Amino acid sequence: MTRKNAIRAVALSIAGATVLVSAAMLMPRTRAVIDKMRDIGVRSAVTKGWNRVRRYGVTATFKGAIGAPVDAAPTGASTLQYSLFDLQQRPPVDDSAARHALPEYVEIPAVNLSSLPPSRPGNRRFDTWHRSGGDDMSTKYSSLNQITTQNVRFLQPAWSYSSGSDLGDSTKTGGTTVETNPIVVGNRMFLTGLDGDLLSLDAETGREIWRVVLPAPVARRGLIWEPNNSFASSRLFVPSSKGVFAINAATGTVQKTFGNNGVVGSGTSLIAPLIVKDRLVIATLAPALEAYDLTTGTLVWSRSLLQQPDGAAGSLAGGAPWGGMSADVDRHMAYVTTGNPRPALIGTNRPGKNNYTCSVVAVDTRTGAVRWAFQEVEHDLWDFDLTAAPVLTTITREGRPVDVVAVLTKRGNTLLLDRDRGQPIFGYRLKRAPVSKIPGERTAPYQPVFDLPEPFSRQVFTPDQITDLSVSARRTVEQKLRGAIYGFFEPPVIGGKIALYGVHGGAEWFGGAVDPTKAILYVPSNELPWVIRTQYTDIKATATTGADLPGHDVYNRMCAQCHGVSRRGSFEWEGAGDAYLPALSGITALRRREQLESQAYFREQHAGTTVSIVPTGPQLQTLYAYFSALDKRSDAQRSFALSAFWQLVLDERGNPGGKAPWGLLTALDLNTGKKIWQVPFGQLNGLRSNGTSVLGLQNMGGVAVTAGGLLFATGTTDNKVRAYAAADGRELWSYQLPAAGSTIPTVYSVNGTQYLVVVATGGVFRGFSGRSDRVIAFKLLSSRR
Repeated sequence: MTRKNAIRAVALSIAGATVLVSAAMLMPRTRAVIDKMRDIGVRSAVTKGWNRVRRYGVTATFKGAIGAPVDAAPTGASTLQYSLFDLQQRPPVDDSAARHALPEYVEIPAVNLSSLPPSRPGNRRFDTWHRSGGDDMSTKYSSLNQITTQNVRFLQPAWSYSSGSDLGDSTKTGGTTVETNPIVVGNRMFLTGLDGDLLSLDAETGREIWRVVLPAPVARRGLIWEPNNSFASSRLFVPSSKGVFAINAATGTVQKTFGNNGVVGSGTSLIAPLIVKDRLVIATLAPALEAYDLTTGTLVWSRSLLQQPDGAAGSLAGGAPWGGMSADVDRHMAYVTTGNPRPALIGTNRPGKNNYTCSVVAVDTRTGAVRWAFQEVEHDLWDFDLTAAPVLTTITREGRPVDVVAVLTKRGNTLLLDRDRGQPIFGYRLKRAPVSKIPGERTAPYQPVFDLPEPFSRQVFTPDQITDLSVSARRTVEQKLRGAIYGFFEPPVIGGKIALYGVHGGAEWFGGAVDPTKAILYVPSNELPWVIRTQYTDIKATATTGADLPGHDVYNRMCAQCHGVSRRGSFEWEGAGDAYLPALSGITALRRREQLESQAYFREQHAGTTVSIVPTGPQLQTLYAYFSALDKRSDAQRSFALSAFWQLVLDERGNPGGKAPWGLLTALDLNTGKKIWQVPFGQLNGLRSNGTSVLGLQNMGGVAVTAGGLLFATGTTDNKVRAYAAADGRELWSYQLPAAGSTIPTVYSVNGTQYLVVVATGGVFRGFSGRSDRVIAFKLLSSRR
């Protein structure tokens, strides 16, 4: 047995022991834990435990296992405080008539440009890559121009580095990926490996110089180097699960004299910090921004990114800053995007707009005061958080320069706002939104429609956009989407599903790149169909619940194999597929008796599944009586909760269930708001029934743009890195990687030679193939420089 396999075996044993010991120590939950293992299988339970140990460590895994209260609702669930069967107890539903009495549209005017302060151009350098995302403004732009549209075809690998991670079966997806955009200082490169180590490489040769183990996740979405005339004394600031570490860039040692033994912040931080004058600004999942004295590490201020509604202190959660942030050093401003409110898809316990969630927030780095906030989606119920770092640039409008912040969204919008006040550069409309039928849920009356800048992806999924790869593919998807609700901001519905775009973009966490000399924004995006399902779940149900009731044996014999011994059902997450077996808890509150006792209805609901035996009429009657008795018992105990989740929609071969292209590259002129060009991103051969290729693939990598007129792009499921002409979107060069690029490419120069570096660790979602721990740098043939 190799040393790595021995370590893995020990860790797996610890993971399994963690599950069992947690159950033993937490006696009130022991049966629930065992039931869960029985539902998902021991092997699956141990694998999940191993993944948690690998990602969070034994201590955190153990604490998480024993820390939840006995009656805790599942993740994304909301415990009900009313009866499903006594309609008088239910909270009221939204007033549909009152909503429809509102005007269909409300116009929001553009900012009066003459009222804005003058532009502050500053002295910007774009020939370095000292922070993930390129620079403080997250432009992902390089002014290097040795590689051009004329010679890019002569790019070749310069070096390749492997971190030595245990990939297991490298032909399969799974585990984690590296999303850290490498930074380069002189001839040193800094990035992370698959195992979470912080690495320093020789940027010219790929030779490893040092590696440091920090609390995972390490620099998940980036890190920053502090400029210093003496590299030997310079520092990296590296996010982790235990705060942000100050690391000597030359040696990899922790600077113990800074902060608390070399660490500032007490919680998990995922995104690249900012250095603004004498402040180090970090983001934590609290959610909060915090500023520390750059010399001592002393806390200067802390600003929560949650704004609780009046009279509901503490009811709002979420809004985590996990996408990224940028700085305008001259304005002493930090701009950060925030996540969605929690629970993510159920808003009954978080009334109102849920301010500062799904928003870009501008914070004064001197005081921590919020200068302004702009929210794209109010009271989010669709996972439409803002996932990408704001991009700062300067546009020209009405003959004058205007400093702007551009935020790409999962809805396919580009929020283009002035930096000082957060006002829109182009006017937009608010469109009346549908009401919810869930008791106690209050949807926002309006949601935004942006005509300029032009949307870069489709925003409403409709039946005519179902896949046309083949007749069987279309039939499969139509079957999966039967009964789905389509439309503009249609809210989730209990016992049903809504079909939509946007859960993985539109834009995603890697955002876009801007050419600051032209104010052209380059955007990679996805167009994948999803469903959001909402159902009842009994949070106290176990394998023996209902054992005293007639019908228990019939259920276990005919239904439990699919729907689970606790009637919770199951579903696959987007890394595995789209299999779905509905929960049967609360089923008698959702369906009529004549439906549940009907063999025809049973066949209809099980169409497209592997179920071959239809219960007899008497068996269905017995099952109905069993479900009814269980539901009434759970209702009396108030153990019902609402549970909601999203799923990809796939055809029978695992391809996206919508029409291609599934991925796009778009060039947006921010001066006018108009698209310059848009092309499919990526290609897979032979997917269509007639043997032709599919153009435009799911992507999870990113782009970088250069003064050489090139756009480098990676992250597609065909495992390629490509170079496009920035002017018109023509593909000029590509290279087959060992796995998909998993983060933004980095452009840098060492000793007069320009390099492109790509991290190729693959993707975790369905559609990606293979895993790797490779980092590959490219340069021109010496004769072509």
